[in-house]
Amino acid sequence: MMIPTVDPYPAYRALREQHPVYWDSDLNAFLISSYAEASAVLRGPGWSSDPNRNPALAARFDRAELGTQALRTTLLTMDPPDHTRLRRLLAPAFTPRAIDALHPRITAVVKAALADLGTAGEVDVIAEIGYPIPLAVMCELLDVDIEGAQLLRTETPKLVGMLEFDPDEEAVLAAEEATASLALHLLPILGDRRHRPGEDLASQLLCLGDDGEALRLGELGLGELGLDELGLDEVLATCILLLTAGHETTANLIGNGVLTLMQHPDQLDLLQRDPALIKPAIEEILRFECPAKIVGRTNLVDRQLGGHAIRAGQRVLILLGAANRDPEQFRDPECFDITRTPAPHLAFGAGPHFCLGAALSRAEVQETLRQLLPLLTEWRLAPGAPAWRVSDTFRALEKLHLVSA
Repeated sequence: MMIPTVDPYPAYRALREQHPVYWDSDLNAFLISSYAEASAVLRGPGWSSDPNRNPALAARFDRAELGTQALRTTLLTMDPPDHTRLRRLLAPAFTPRAIDALHPRITAVVKAALADLGTAGEVDVIAEIGYPIPLAVMCELLDVDIEGAQLLRTETPKLVGMLEFDPDEEAVLAAEEATASLALHLLPILGDRRHRPGEDLASQLLCLGDDGEALRLGELGLGELGLDELGLDEVLATCILLLTAGHETTANLIGNGVLTLMQHPDQLDLLQRDPALIKPAIEEILRFECPAKIVGRTNLVDRQLGGHAIRAGQRVLILLGAANRDPEQFRDPECFDITRTPAPHLAFGAGPHFCLGAALSRAEVQETLRQLLPLLTEWRLAPGAPAWRVSDTFRALEKLHLVSA
């Protein structure tokens, strides 16, 4: 089924009303568009995130090299018990309390990024705010040097190709080469931080390892570096995941948030008059323009879902944007309302795979919008329709131009 890029919501609504669980023979997967069924899959047992559990995905990963191999050691593609263990170890570094401690550094990064925007006659929110801020935050949190920061700026955009639903060979190759470059730069730094920890996020993660676990750097093709310390591969994979899924989600959320507020001036005015609404506003942005389009799972047991028989080994794709506008779950779901509470959206997933970096992403977007709000009174949307990026995985703007009001 073809879902339009610019405005997918009429198609989502039709699918949700007529076929909330729909078999798509072209995708060889069931499309899940209702909130109840989406939540059941995300929260329930017997659903796998491991590509090895799906023959088609396993074949695609087996053809790939370093890039997708690195992703295979992250929470994104793990099942219990490996997922349970790794999440338990990583969780202390990503609690709201831990992220609160990073707030002064996030504030400084956002302030520096927005310093010159007040005098600009035109700004591209994506190129000048959305993408640079999350990347600058990661550079700050990892405490990389100037060379490392430049490498992250150059290579991080290439990593996103690994997360597309059906990436072409060129995108996968670019992502693999980018991952190799980042790994070769980060691994010696991680080795040094293990012995001489600092205040950075990588040092915190390295303090969370299990004693006695063998390192799996051989799977990444990096065993020759001689880094046989515990957990370096998992910390490396976590850093790469933050630079891919974490960076992309946060950048898209900033862009989608600014666009949605500018398109709803009554809500923007309300937020400017009452900045205390910024947290529920972010949750409503996540619901209304979810930065990720789909989440995939492989079924592990024969079952019924939404009146359909789903066999073990079959794939389901959850349409997050459809589920987040389900009238069975949300009152007046097509209305953007920053006072909506509660807003139990699925933008960060749910259940065991709920996004571990959600608190960090929220903190970055909250501070960005807080500092950006006074400036938005001086700008308006540039003429023409917003440029949405063609992507099966992300609800993302290619560019978003604002001009002086």
